[in-house]
Amino acid sequence: MTAGRRRVIAVLAAAGVAASLTACAPIADPGWVPPSWPVAADVRVIAPPAPLDLAAAPDVAASVVPVRLRDDAAEVQARTLFLPGVGAFNQAVEDRLRDGLDAASQASGTRYTPTVFARGAGLADRLCVAGSTQLPAAEVLADPALGPAGATGTALVCDVVAAAGTFLGLRVRAVSGSAEEVASDTASITYGDAATGEAATAAGLWADGAADTLSADIVDAVRRDAGALSLAPPSAGDEAQLDAIRAALTTTVPTADGLAFTIAPGFSAPELAALGVLSTTEPLTIEVPAAAAAGLVSPFGARLLEAGASPYAVPPRVGAGWTDCSLTPCVALTYDDGPSRFTPGILDELNARGAVATFFALGQYAAGGRDTLRRMTAEGHEVENHTWNHPNLTDLTAAQVASQIDGTTVALEAASGQPVRVFRPPYGEYNAATLAAAGMAAILWDVDTSDYQHPSTDVLVARAVDPPRPGSIVLVHDIHESTAVATPRILDGLLDRGFTLVTVRQLFDGDLPTSGAWRRAP
Repeated sequence: MTAGRRRVIAVLAAAGVAASLTACAPIADPGWVPPSWPVAADVRVIAPPAPLDLAAAPDVAASVVPVRLRDDAAEVQARTLFLPGVGAFNQAVEDRLRDGLDAASQASGTRYTPTVFARGAGLADRLCVAGSTQLPAAEVLADPALGPAGATGTALVCDVVAAAGTFLGLRVRAVSGSAEEVASDTASITYGDAATGEAATAAGLWADGAADTLSADIVDAVRRDAGALSLAPPSAGDEAQLDAIRAALTTTVPTADGLAFTIAPGFSAPELAALGVLSTTEPLTIEVPAAAAAGLVSPFGARLLEAGASPYAVPPRVGAGWTDCSLTPCVALTYDDGPSRFTPGILDELNARGAVATFFALGQYAAGGRDTLRRMTAEGHEVENHTWNHPNLTDLTAAQVASQIDGTTVALEAASGQPVRVFRPPYGEYNAATLAAAGMAAILWDVDTSDYQHPSTDVLVARAVDPPRPGSIVLVHDIHESTAVATPRILDGLLDRGFTLVTVRQLFDGDLPTSGAWRRAP
């Protein structure tokens, strides 16, 4: 029984009590049961479906790349996520994110810039906050975990609205203004299929003409919810009514029984006006059961319906999965001199956080470290050249330098299965002759932890976490046990500040330099 019908029955019951107090009434038949209302075959009014809580769905969380951005100068904070390997989905999400950041920049008068903060910022928490796209706009802006600093500016929040089979659906909402006065509030939903790489909007789940076909059933469901007892067929909707339904289809989300969408307040129909309801004052969520929706959806929507409540089957992401250092503040953590017996543990810590690093390995360890080097490649890390046995290259002849570099490249490529494109000169020592003989660019660093001095864990963490800025390259070594011990805290500290950990290649937007010496990304 709907809430509306319960209200009507309550009114009739009250009227009956009043009548019993003012006039004689026939003796009631204790066995009488009021006739039941025919079950709606097509659509019905339901409560809005709750989004997925990623904190309680580790399989889903492990398959996506959560992103959290914050720039207090531009008065913006954003949360969203990407689905590795589904380019159309990621492009749609990125477009939505960039639009929100551009709008924030225009409103604040300050261009958005990838920004990091001091330790303790709490920015390692990057998952969508379940239900944030359904909160009142003022609450979104006022929540420090969601909204801009000072609760004035722009907040972009997200919710996972579907995760079944190879499908994932994401709702992104952009709210701007202040807790006292909301200037704008918009939302969009994008669906991705990891099996095919395709994506669709919420409206794209439906075939053309679905709104026209559904119109009469929607009006019937809404009038029943309002308490109508009429069985008369609803009239054909006018353009205003159809436009409201078409707009509602852009909010479509799957349910356990079919598809649901929400009609904004202000919906009207002659059948509602007959009940004294000129237009609705609250959002109404309409569910279309799968059997009724099957003939009204697009091919993509049909596959999503078929997935139904099947278990989520998208594999965990590998490495970073998605990275754009023009949007996220990036840092490259680089490990020298390995691989060693400590390297697998470091890889475990990186993998647990969806983070990647670059390993400047020695050629002399390539054969013995083959399994570790292969694992690096498989998990999205980068393997580059650190010479054969770590000499000071400025003390060598051109032929000796070339031998150190070329022999190492051959050994590392054979062991890792990954092309080697840049090198790191031992001790950071190089000159023009060294670069010419090496025949490739030198990647140095702008943050040196001096971990070879074996400082305390607290000191090492501070050296690795506090100085970096977006574009930095951090030097550590995977041959020191103290560095392996400090790695979890280093990773967590960088994530807490807001960094995305990337490889050197990713830091250079996938296009490594071919000459010169580089201490950080340009």
